[in-house]
Amino acid sequence: MTAPYTIERVVFASGERFPLLREGPLRVPSFDVTAFTLSEFRQVNAASATLEQVVRSIKVFALFCDKETLDLDARMREGRFLEMGELDALVEWCGRPLADMEAIVEAEQEPRPSRKTNVHSLESRRARAKKSAKAVDRDTAALRLRHIANFLGWKADRYLPNLSTNSPTRASLVSAKDTVVAALRARVPHTSGRNSTQQRMALEEALQERLWEVIRPATPKNPNPDNPWKTYRMQVRNELIIRWFLGLGLRRGELLGARVADVDLRQNQVFIARRPDDDEDPRVDEPNTKTNDRLLVMAPKLAKATSYYIMEIRRTYVKARTHPFLFVASGGAPLSKSGLYAVFEELCDRHPELGSIFPHLLRHTWNFNFSVLIDEKGESPEYEKKMRSRLMGWNPTSKTGDIYNGRHTERKARKASLQMQENMELPADVDED
Repeated sequence: MTAPYTIERVVFASGERFPLLREGPLRVPSFDVTAFTLSEFRQVNAASATLEQVVRSIKVFALFCDKETLDLDARMREGRFLEMGELDALVEWCGRPLADMEAIVEAEQEPRPSRKTNVHSLESRRARAKKSAKAVDRDTAALRLRHIANFLGWKADRYLPNLSTNSPTRASLVSAKDTVVAALRARVPHTSGRNSTQQRMALEEALQERLWEVIRPATPKNPNPDNPWKTYRMQVRNELIIRWFLGLGLRRGELLGARVADVDLRQNQVFIARRPDDDEDPRVDEPNTKTNDRLLVMAPKLAKATSYYIMEIRRTYVKARTHPFLFVASGGAPLSKSGLYAVFEELCDRHPELGSIFPHLLRHTWNFNFSVLIDEKGESPEYEKKMRSRLMGWNPTSKTGDIYNGRHTERKARKASLQMQENMELPADVDED
């Protein structure tokens, strides 16, 4: 049985990426979901990644309706909406992984096996659907619920003009809609981040040193059996990727969107540009730059490594000559998001002592290293904030730096706490020995 809903990214002639929720065996685009995404998000120039988050959230709601055999259109015609018990079930549902939801719906819609049916196969699929899966993080569940609440309000408001102003059904639906949307928003889990002690806010200094040892490309005269990647070309590219992340503090989309022409090797600098809906990007899942355009300087060693990659590695791929993007996959096409994640998966699988390493952790690590350096130089907090915002691509008044500076703040807090304890006077009857 095929999945009841699929998400397809379409690319317009202008280069714009737009996600469609397709439903049923004919894979027809959902009219309501498309209209909602266009009117509420595309109209205000939301990024394609945001549009896909919206569509994916409403897919979660569509699966919930299938599971509960809930026909929202039929209910609205009667002036009814969701019940309170269904809202609680929806909140629980939004905490599940999407694959788990699809397995549950598929299993419940599967007809009972006949004698000729492979009973073992069908029952094993149902067992997998019932098996409890790890819940998604609270941020993901909260995002789903917010988008679903907005969609429900929009859907009811769109249906109301079909009812006369004097109709009791209209008054009933307005009241039910307001109650349900407010109740659903009240049930959105808080994501205040109070469990910060469990978060890995940056890569420790010792692990940074180990990382440099591990990713050094191997040569005949200087082999490196610890390097997790097989070919020399991949080793050079992947080392440069990690050096860009740790040296420039880039986001994933900024690195994947960098072009060869953005690198100025005469001035040892690179231009980080915003190019949403780039018609030159052949990747359907286009990487996006969230922050502002900026010009970043490269140290001579990083510039030299970048030059070597461009002149000696990238140019060996014939397909790389057909596009402008700097980092390429093994076949020469622009490196994709999944290809980038595969780089880090291989690294973590080969070296579990490093823990979980991913692009955004390296961005946090850049901010930690930057804070340590600023402290050593004795710069004022105001000047530090301005420099950090400039290098990260944030607005000068942005408070985002507080998020990325968590590890350094924690270390300073621990140091201050220990100093206060050392300064305490012990009671006279306590033996310090």
